[in-house]
Amino acid sequence: MQNHNNHTINLKNELFIFFEGKMNNSFRLLWIFMILSMLVFPRISFAQEIVDSAYVQESHIVASVDTTNTDSYHSPKKAGWLSAAIPGLGQAYNKKYWKIPIIYAAFGTITYFLVKNNGEYLKYRDAYITRIDDDPSTVDDLPEYTTENLRVYKNFYWKNRDLSIILLAGVFTLNVLDAVVDAHFYTYDISDNLSLRVTPVVAPTLNFGPSRSAYAGLSFSLSF
Repeated sequence: MQNHNNHTINLKNELFIFFEGKMNNSFRLLWIFMILSMLVFPRISFAQEIVDSAYVQESHIVASVDTTNTDSYHSPKKAGWLSAAIPGLGQAYNKKYWKIPIIYAAFGTITYFLVKNNGEYLKYRDAYITRIDDDPSTVDDLPEYTTENLRVYKNFYWKNRDLSIILLAGVFTLNVLDAVVDAHFYTYDISDNLSLRVTPVVAPTLNFGPSRSAYAGLSFSLSF
């Protein structure tokens, strides 16, 4: 009976030592994790603060440039309204002065044919009306033409006059659209030359030491 009790006590002691060792290992792992958390997490938080601060400063600078440098903004709406008010004025606003003579040459040419076609249409229309009115007191100004000839010429110049009006409206519309599109691309670089832009960069170092530092470098961007 005594041997049985001694065996039970020894077994309890072995189990206590076993669990005590397991608990000690768990507490060691917990302490190691807490120490690493105290060392690592502040470094990561500091790095994030540096990145956020740099982003806020950059956004502030961009906003300041956009609000103060209003002369650099080129308004497509303004260019369109200027060309609608006076053809060619939007092109002058876009500094595309060479387009102004082309616009007015197109307007002048179409206007010339519009006036000519309208005059011929009125002439043959009045002669055709005089021919078919059956009034002997009216004077026939074009006796050399038959009635059918007068009708054909009248319709011919009528269609040409209407076509000239459509072309004139088309040139006016193109004049406005050209001013708007040019204003959109006014600050856009469409040159064939490649350009390399070098800008300074400051970024945090994600080290795990006691020091908090950042590194400086250069950023290269190629635009084409």
